[in-house]
Parts: sequence; C-alpha cells; structure tokens
Amino acid sequence: MKAVIVGCGAVGTVLAVALSLGGAEVVIASRRAPGCSQRRAEARGLGSSMVSVCDWTHLPKEVDVMVFATKAYDLPSAVNAAKNLDLRPRLAVSVQNGLGSLELIEDAFDSAAGMLIYFGSTGLSECSALYTGGRRVVAGCRRNCDEDALKELLDAVKSAGLSPEKAPRDEFEGERWLKLATNAAINPLTLIAWSRNGEVVRDERLRALASALADEVGRVARGLGVRLPEDPVEAALRTASNTSPNCSSSVQDVAAGRRTELRYINGAVWEASLRLNFRASLNLFAYLAGEAASEWLKGRRSPCEG
Repeated sequence: MKAVIVGCGAVGTVLAVALSLGGAEVVIASRRAPGCSQRRAEARGLGSSMVSVCDWTHLPKEVDVMVFATKAYDLPSAVNAAKNLDLRPRLAVSVQNGLGSLELIEDAFDSAAGMLIYFGSTGLSECSALYTGGRRVVAGCRRNCDEDALKELLDAVKSAGLSPEKAPRDEFEGERWLKLATNAAINPLTLIAWSRNGEVVRDERLRALASALADEVGRVARGLGVRLPEDPVEAALRTASNTSPNCSSSVQDVAAGRRTELRYINGAVWEASLRLNFRASLNLFAYLAGEAASEWLKGRRSPCEG
C-alpha cells in the first residue's frame, strides 16, 4: 500500500510511523523542503521508520490512501492543494477533531473516510513525536468509500501494534459524535485549567463541568437523530481517566503558540444546536472561554513538560 500523510505533527507522525512499520510505503507531504528526500520519522514509544518527504509538486499522483492529519483550520488549503495538483487517492481520510473536516473531504474526493484517534501523542518537532499510549483507532465511511483501501489502511495500522476498529456505515456517525463529546468535555477544560487530562476527573468542579458538556453534546446528537453507541458522559470521563498523564491537543496547541480547534469542537456543537429547539449554551461558553484563555496562555510552558 502507498500512503501519503499530509501533516507531520503529533498525530500525523504516529500514523506515518505506524503505517510504515505495518508495511506501507509512506510519503509525507511537506511545504518546506523542495523535491523528495528520505528521512527518519520517529514516534517515541512506538518506533521509527524511514519515509519519503516530498514537496507537493513531487507527490505521487495516484496513491492508495491520502491521510489528512493537519489541524482543522489548515485543512481547506491542503485539500485545495491536492485538488489543484489532481492528486487521486483511492481513499482520502480525515483525522481532524470536531465537525466540518470529514464533510469537506467527502465533498472534495470521490472516496472518503473518517478516522477517530484515541491514542495520545505530543509533537516534538516536524516528523518527531512522543507516543504516550492508547491504541484504539475507529474508522468508517458515511458516503462513497473504497472499502478495500480502508481495510488495507487498518491492517497496516494493526500490524504496528495499534487497535483499529471499522465501524459499520450506519454506526460511524454515532462514533463520531461520541468522540466529539469527549473532546468537547476535555479540551476546553484542560486548556482553562492548564492541566493534564486527569485533572478533569480528579477535580470535582471540572468533573461536573465535563459531565455537563458531554451530556449537552449527547442531547444535540439525539436531537439530530444520531444514536450514540454509549453514554457520552461515561465515555468522556473514562477517556480523561485513561489518558490521565496526557495533555489535550488544545493545551499542546496553545503551548506551541498555535490556534485551538475549539471552533470545530464546542463551537460546532453550538452551531448544530441552532437547528434544534434548544441551545447548547454551555458548549458556546466553553468555546468562547477557551479562546479567551488561549490569548494569555499562548506560549506558556505546557503542564506536560513539568
């Protein structure tokens, strides 16, 4: 299998290494280095492997899988670049948090899938990350999808030691909203408290807020006719407990001076609720409070460095 990974941050690096260890030929799309070169991608705690790093004009036109592992706000430009260069993957995959990214990829490519990441990772530098545990990966399709390419992708990830699951087509949207509930509960609270994930379950105040946020996401999902595979509050608190030593992507982003993805997480829950007869006001507050906090927390040393 030949795979292109767009975005060599924390998640992209782990996936690149996992796919390479699983036998795939991996090419990293880069806007920095001209041409193509070989370099070692490293996910400490999982392994390392040699991969090709190519600028966009030197990417192969036809590949089996193209995994978009950029931040949600960088995805439109990456998709446009792929379309302008007439890149034709058998399967395009979104791994972004929140809502909107999978929809964009589904509209742009004939065959698309989503991948929900439950492992922990911290970016160290380009194509170098710390894999901090957790093995579950859930993937699935909502529209047109090359099922064989998706199976090849999951088989390669499994060979590297991760635990992929393929959700049935009629269940994937529920899985996606369950992951959304988890991110909506953990990301803004760890950012505001400037803490590791475990603080969400250790501090009674944060636990109560996380429960209310996840429950509100569940209410919106049910109002839209989405059936969740389990209780969103239990899932969010369990994830926070299981990833206790990890820092959320929002904390990592702000520590690195980047924007957060809260607009696509809590902000998206609020926007979805506007179609219903009630408003997800707590998620709106979490989105705005998290964004406000990020302005004065930006660049501060991550709690995961201490």
